[in-house]
Amino acid sequence: MTKKKTEETTEEVVETQEVTEETTEEVVDSVSSKKSVTVTKGGVSFTLSDPIMISAFENQGYEVEE
Repeated sequence: MTKKKTEETTEEVVETQEVTEETTEEVVDSVSSKKSVTVTKGGVSFTLSDPIMISAFENQGYEVEE
């Protein structure tokens, strides 16, 4: 009877990954010319300069005075 010799080999597998550098550039317009407006409703008035706040007050029925 003949015996077969089995040989076990291990190979090291090295996987390389290409790294791409992603650059995100944020362009911000300087809003140094932010204008303040006064919003008024029922004798109550506020002076605001944030466009989001101005819009929110307009949606609540405030009148905008520039």
